[in-house]
Parts: sequence; C-alpha cells; structure tokens
Amino acid sequence: MTPIVPPQQDALTQQLRELPAFRALLRSIECRLFAEAGALAQPLLDVGCGDGHFAGLTYSPAPTVGIDGNAGRLGEARRRHSHQYLAAANAQALPLDNASMASVVANCVLEHIPPLDNALAEIYRVLQPGGRFVFGVPSHLFADMLLGSSVLRTVGLARLAKVYGAWFNRHSEHYHTDSPEQWLGRLQQHGFKVEHWEYYMSAAGLRAFDLAHYLGLPRLLSYKLTGRWVLRPIPVINRLYERWLRPHYEAPAPEMGAYIFFHARKPDAS
Repeated sequence: MTPIVPPQQDALTQQLRELPAFRALLRSIECRLFAEAGALAQPLLDVGCGDGHFAGLTYSPAPTVGIDGNAGRLGEARRRHSHQYLAAANAQALPLDNASMASVVANCVLEHIPPLDNALAEIYRVLQPGGRFVFGVPSHLFADMLLGSSVLRTVGLARLAKVYGAWFNRHSEHYHTDSPEQWLGRLQQHGFKVEHWEYYMSAAGLRAFDLAHYLGLPRLLSYKLTGRWVLRPIPVINRLYERWLRPHYEAPAPEMGAYIFFHARKPDAS
C-alpha cells in the first residue's frame, strides 16, 4: 500500500485559519515533527484521532484507522473524511487484530490515559513486527515552563507557581508528565525499541502558548456556542498571531523542552 507521507507545507499559517493561537502553535510544531519522521507505512492507526483536524492537515493519503472515545469528535472527523475508517474505542482495548497495523501514531494523547500500561500493551499488540510507533507527550518540565509558573517564581512565589502548574495540568487532564528517562524505561518494559527522541517547544514557546490561552477566550466562546473555533478568519489578526508565534514554530529543537517526541519500533521477529 502507498505509505502515508506528511505533506510539506507551512503548518502555522494553515493551523491559524481554523484554531486558536495556542493550539495552532503546538499543532504546527507537531506537524513539522511528523513530517521530519518520514513516511509511515500503511495500515496506520491514529490513536485518539479527535475531530480529525490534525490528521487532515498532516497526512496524505488519509490514515487507515482512527479511534477516539468521544463520539462527537468522531462525527466531525467523518465530515472531514480524515481517516478511511473510524471507530469509537479507547486505547486500552483496541478493536483490532494482533499485528494488523504497520504504524501507530498518537499525538498528545497518551498523557490523557490513566491506565497507560494497558494502552502501550495494546499498541504493541496491534503493531506488526518492525512497525513504527511515533508520538508526542508533555515532559516533566511542562508545568514549570508555563508563563504563569515562571512569573510567580520570578516574584518569589514559588509555592503558588507549583499550584498554578498543577492546576494547568489538572485542567488539561494530564495524568502523565514524565521525563525522557521514565518514558524510555516504560517503552522498553513493553518491548519497544526507541530509535530517536527529542524535546520540542522551548520554555519561551510554552510561555507564549500559555499566554495565548487567555488571548484566545473569544475563540473558546465561539467553540462553545457553535462547535467551531474560528467562524470567519480575520486576516489582520492572523498575521499578528503569525508574526508573534513564527519564531517559536521555526525554532530548532531545544536542549530542554516542554514536550517530548519519540520514534519507537516494535522489534522485527528476527
């Protein structure tokens, strides 16, 4: 089958047309990272595919299978035709046969799954020998790098900085914000071989990400009322956001970052 190849494109500009700035920044960086990861063999499973927006802008042709536990989001993914097949399911009980997938992706999904070991075991089970598992997750530095946490520490309120970081993780439903070493050990325990990992989203980038949450309140209201983040793009606003966020989008991988991107593989039977 034709491999899935992330298209070469300016992801930030595209993401800002439909998403609030904080999400556009994060997703555009991730789009670039998946492009740099190279072609992914089909059949491909997209774990936690959501509304299909990210897959629709990142992969061509459409991933083979997308699963998500939110039926409403799957309805939107169907309207986007973002995946060949969609199923309401969770990662702890994948409705797929053993060794049926050549590749698996999970974009900012695993941190939201409390029984993470079950999900990793299921992903390993459905991957073919030699199959790739590519994913991104928040790091152990996420809470401390937020703008709110940074400002509070700067003015001597270290305890409140911790409270802010914990609140943000709780609000984001982050059950796992772990170090690379923890992830490497976890993946090895489940049989995966990690071929590459890197941090992404610098401290400066995450501070912009945090601030953009509050600047994006009008778009949140739009989403709550209409189901769409952006009813009609306003070019001048998008240009201002783009000028602000582009340096963070184009920045090289930081030495320490708020997120971690992994290339892992299920070892070949040989």
